[in-house]
Amino acid sequence: MHIIIAGIDTEVGKTFVSAILATLFQAEYWKPIQSGSLDRSDSTIVRELSGAVCHRETYRLTHPLAAHQAARVDNIPIHAENFSLPVTEAPLIIETSGGFLSPCSQDSLQGDVFSKWPCQWVLVSKAYLGSINHTCLTVEAMRTRNLNILGMVLNQYPKEEEDWLLNMTGIPYLGRLNYENIISKETVKNYANLWKETWEDREAKLCS
Repeated sequence: MHIIIAGIDTEVGKTFVSAILATLFQAEYWKPIQSGSLDRSDSTIVRELSGAVCHRETYRLTHPLAAHQAARVDNIPIHAENFSLPVTEAPLIIETSGGFLSPCSQDSLQGDVFSKWPCQWVLVSKAYLGSINHTCLTVEAMRTRNLNILGMVLNQYPKEEEDWLLNMTGIPYLGRLNYENIISKETVKNYANLWKETWEDREAKLCS
């Protein structure tokens, strides 16, 4: 089981979701591109929150910019052919950088590069002004690429807006995130327990 965690934008909760799913499935974790925060990377955070084995990033860039910009500043060209899925028998959670169509290199988008892998996808959407539009556009872009979309995690939406998004997009619901002042290992475990039944209902899809 390989699951790619994509977002409608940056800072929508992908790393939090990755830690929850790594806990739920006792999965390993991989972030292909890390831009900035190398001393406190997303891999470090997921490892601390879930205890997951974290595979080394293919590209570690020093500046907190879009991948193609950070690569340009560091003078490290990104080549799509350098990305390859880690070899593991364990479930694997893969976290993208930024939004679904964020740049991967000077001439490629992450959504195009990573869509070539035999993976299932989870979309994370966070409530903010414009997020409904961003969610619908992202779902459309994912469907255009014929991706296997497992479902959507909704972050801090009012219930009526959750229902609207799920109805409008037709994407299955996989979990809800609330605002958390502090995210700890215990927080992650609590969410994993809360989501367990919902994800068990999708087990046939996960194992296909």
